[in-house]
Amino acid sequence: MNKVLIECDTLIDEYELSRENIIKQLKTIKIEKDQDFVIAYDKDFRCTLVGEMSKNNNSIVLTNIIKADDFREMDNSDLFQFIREQGD
Repeated sequence: MNKVLIECDTLIDEYELSRENIIKQLKTIKIEKDQDFVIAYDKDFRCTLVGEMSKNNNSIVLTNIIKADDFREMDNSDLFQFIREQGD
């Protein structure tokens, strides 16, 4: 199967992502024909890759990259407090 990155070249450059890493990651996931997908970019979990299986040539089309608007690093105690606050 031919893996293709299209419609996202400017976003890949803007977020300084690696095309090679994206292609490796896409090769490891199973996507059914005519199926959309959303996955976290494995080298920078602050990015989400959005795409679909191309209908005509069995290739993967990367259609969008979503960068997290808000990111906070937390240690385990911060995470515990955050989860507790969500329950209130």
